[in-house]
Amino acid sequence: MALRMLWIFVFPAAFSSDFYLEPRKSTSQVGDRLVLKCGARNCQKAEFTWRRLGDQPLMHTSETKPSPTESQLVIDGVTVEHKPNILCIAVCGDRKVQKTTVINVYSFPADPVLSGNDRLRHGEKSDITCVVRDVYPVERLKIEWVQGETVLSETSGDQLSVKDEIETQSFVYSYIPHFGDGEKSVTCRATLDLPGIPNNQKTRQTTVNLTVQLLFPWSRPAVPPQNTTVTVSPSRQVQEGQNVTISCRTVSFPPAHFVLTKDGSDKELVSQDGTFRLPQVTPHDAGLYQLNISNWLGSHTELLTLSVMAPPRNTTVTVSPSRQVQEGQNVTISCRTVSFPPAHFVLTKDGSDKELVSQDGTFRLPQVTPHDAGLYQLNVSNRLGSHTELLTLSVTAPPRNTTVTVFPSRQVQEGQNITISCRTVSFPPAHFVLTKDGSDKELVSQDGTFQLPQVTPHDAGLYQLNISNRLGSHTELLTLSVMEQYRAPEDTPILPTLIVPAIGAGAMVTTAAVLMRYLKRSNGRRVYELAKGV
Repeated sequence: MALRMLWIFVFPAAFSSDFYLEPRKSTSQVGDRLVLKCGARNCQKAEFTWRRLGDQPLMHTSETKPSPTESQLVIDGVTVEHKPNILCIAVCGDRKVQKTTVINVYSFPADPVLSGNDRLRHGEKSDITCVVRDVYPVERLKIEWVQGETVLSETSGDQLSVKDEIETQSFVYSYIPHFGDGEKSVTCRATLDLPGIPNNQKTRQTTVNLTVQLLFPWSRPAVPPQNTTVTVSPSRQVQEGQNVTISCRTVSFPPAHFVLTKDGSDKELVSQDGTFRLPQVTPHDAGLYQLNISNWLGSHTELLTLSVMAPPRNTTVTVSPSRQVQEGQNVTISCRTVSFPPAHFVLTKDGSDKELVSQDGTFRLPQVTPHDAGLYQLNVSNRLGSHTELLTLSVTAPPRNTTVTVFPSRQVQEGQNITISCRTVSFPPAHFVLTKDGSDKELVSQDGTFQLPQVTPHDAGLYQLNISNRLGSHTELLTLSVMEQYRAPEDTPILPTLIVPAIGAGAMVTTAAVLMRYLKRSNGRRVYELAKGV
């Protein structure tokens, strides 16, 4: 029995928590799209019914069912009719729950519109009208007339006779203007104080300048400058060196005073008739100009932009990180120039027909190698002219692609002169050191050339050629062979001079026999050759 009583107290809370309606409260502007979600938890399938309080029909809505346990009511355009409450009735089996969402609706689409500020007369009662269009709910609206930091007048919507619908309301501020008011302005500030409206949409305001006409019985009315037109001759886009005339025409009494200034400059050009002449303009004259037109009743400003076409000039080129980088680094070449129309940039490397093109003057060379080093030409041009900037890029790298040659060859005869030449790709330039295996003597060269004059057998052997710079080094090996010339031993006998008389064949035989015996005793081929040559 105690257990059954426990179920009686717990079940309603659990039952209610199994159903949801989102959002439970919202503030929407007329025309917004609003999606309401009604769902059941711990339920395999549920049925849903949407309606307004009082069983009024739901307008501009559609229902979707993304899952068996959830229904969505889509309001494609929120209207005043959708407030204040919408009901969702959810049924899951024998369980039935009703959920309610509260919808606040507002309309406040535009800033106030003021009129009458330009028809004020000195000493006469005048009205300035502020119109707030399509506002709802009007009873939440507050209007303030503000001048500087002072609130001149205030009206609340609850003071008005309003209907429960979107309305356009007009508010009038009446006063007697004076001559000095022509230098002032007035603001109509409208605030819709409804909870849930974003702060940046709660207040809208409009500020206008006051124009006060001073009437003289003997002359026409005094008016501030109005109906102003500005012309630029020959046009607002001219070529460098042309003469430019800026002319301003306005309706003003007393006559207006004209002051022309260029944005970013403190220099003023003054004119009594509204005409300004800029002789032989340069790119420095291009920019935004402000033309102030005033008399003692008021003033206003006209803006104009002058473009001066010229070929590229004042060009600067920067290389990042620098013009001497290590192999593998990324290099950015940036060019800045003064040019109108905008310049076109083309970068080429001396000795290469490949062109890099840029519209903004920036070129990127990723992971440079020694092949990227050299002289670059950067052509900067527009349709009015061009010029070329030169820059040299150095790429530091250890020695590589090394070749070693030996002249006349690596096998020579004793007494010959030998030249060893080494060529390598290296930056900074390589340093060359030649050593012979087994010797502590070093030969040093700055250009990779070594001379070995009149070599002897002692110069033969294995040589090591070390090629290095501050980034790295490597060694080349070469073997030199020297063929020794023959030198007769000091105890070799001198072949005697044989005189063979012309006494016949017998004498010749005797001489030949003696020679052969001598050669046999000498026991040497070179002696034989020597004897043969005698």
